[in-house]
Amino acid sequence: MLRKSLLLFAATLLGACAAQPTATVVSSSGPGIRSAQQEPVDGPKPRIAVSAFEFRGERKVGEGMADMLTAALFNSNRFIVLERARIEDVKAEQDLAATGRFDVSTTAPTGQLEGAELLIRGTVVQFEPDCAGGSVLLASTRQACMAINLRIIDVRTGRVVNATTVEGTSRNTGVGFTYALSDLPIGLGAYRNTPMEQAIRNCIETAVQHIAATKM
Repeated sequence: MLRKSLLLFAATLLGACAAQPTATVVSSSGPGIRSAQQEPVDGPKPRIAVSAFEFRGERKVGEGMADMLTAALFNSNRFIVLERARIEDVKAEQDLAATGRFDVSTTAPTGQLEGAELLIRGTVVQFEPDCAGGSVLLASTRQACMAINLRIIDVRTGRVVNATTVEGTSRNTGVGFTYALSDLPIGLGAYRNTPMEQAIRNCIETAVQHIAATKM
């Protein structure tokens, strides 16, 4: 009887473990949805949006950089970050009420999208996985470099209120990846675990620090 009870307990325990979700949250920094909803429209955090970066070499690299900067700005908790890269998806979700197939009380209302005060435009001007020395066989000895031109635009007037070039290399020191994504987005995944990944993260980190420090 005791053996049967132990076997039943073990089977129940294994079943409960198997039922547990396997997904894990890899990054929990930044404000949650409740705090985001409670942010007043009129400040004190400026509302900011990031447009796709320009990059003549490959469009997906520019999109990936914009995704990383958007997430990093959000995780800094210094801005109200507005979606722009996937804004059409947001608008399509709001338009579901007009189809008559959904319970109107459960659909997102229209006319409440927030406008940005600041718009970030970026251009990738340097993207070199092997910019300095090192052995072809030893990736750890190679150095990667990248640089982006950033423009901060006042949306009310269209004026460029700040412009700078942000550089990052795989040998930058003093950067802790405080705001960067825990994983590289689509378009940059090929550079995971390479010197180029570190250069990208250093560049994004420095960009966030510059934007947050810029007084408007």
